[in-house]
This record gives sequence, C-alpha cells and structure tokens, in this order.
Amino acid sequence: MLIRALDIKGLFLKPTENGVIRFFRYCFVGGVAFVVDYAAFAAVCLLLGKSAAVTVLGTVVGFLCGLTVNFLMSKRFVFTENAKGVSKSGEFIWYAVIGVVGAGLNVLLMLAATKWVLTMDRYIAKLLVALVVLVYNYIARKLVLYTK
Repeated sequence: MLIRALDIKGLFLKPTENGVIRFFRYCFVGGVAFVVDYAAFAAVCLLLGKSAAVTVLGTVVGFLCGLTVNFLMSKRFVFTENAKGVSKSGEFIWYAVIGVVGAGLNVLLMLAATKWVLTMDRYIAKLLVALVVLVYNYIARKLVLYTK
C-alpha cells in the first residue's frame, strides 16, 4: 500500500510496528550493507588472489564492514526502539554476537558452495549465501533483541 502510494516517508522514516514494513526496511538496509560487504570482499579477493584462505579472509572482512553499516542503518530505519533488557553498548554487543554467528554461517556456506559440496563461482555463491544470512540475521535480531 505504501509502495503503491509512493509514500517514501512512511515506507522508510515513520515509526512503525508493521512487520512487513520493518522487514522491507531491513532488506533495504541489508542491501546497502551487502554492497559494502561485497565491495570489501571483492577488493580483498582481487588484491590477494584465488586461494580458499583469501576467500575466507575476504568473506570476514566484507562481513565486518557490512555489519557496521547494518547496525548503524538498522538503528535509524528498522529497530528504532531500545533493545530489551540491555544497555546501548550491550545492544551492540548482542547485535555483533548475532552477526558473528551469521559470519560463521556465511563462511561455512561459502565453503560448502565453492569447495565442499558444490563448485560454484565464489561471486555467485556470495550472492546466494548473503540472502540466507540476511534472513537469519533479521529473525535472530528481532527475537533476541527487539521482541517485547
């Protein structure tokens, strides 16, 4: 409805409890964070080579850059309320812990897709893995930090 009406302010800025709008915002934020993640990943891989260790390093570096962007933008557009039962610093720590689990999932899925199970191109695998990790991160953060 907001998209059809082109209510950009309502879609992105107005406070909302609507789960669909929040997930849409999280996907938007996740998309921006992914661009940062992917750019850092590609830069590391292009600069350092094609080994599996470089793929893992690029994945981790990209993830950390994306995590920072994701947290800052999510606090502005998605999870604007305070986290339940934790201080501001505790909120970031829990956000990061969930992110670290996501990073582990990211690395495992990248290795499974490119080496262990499949032999996908690492750049295509990164796109697919990012979608899986996006959904995990949203659900985990919503349940652990922002469910009343």
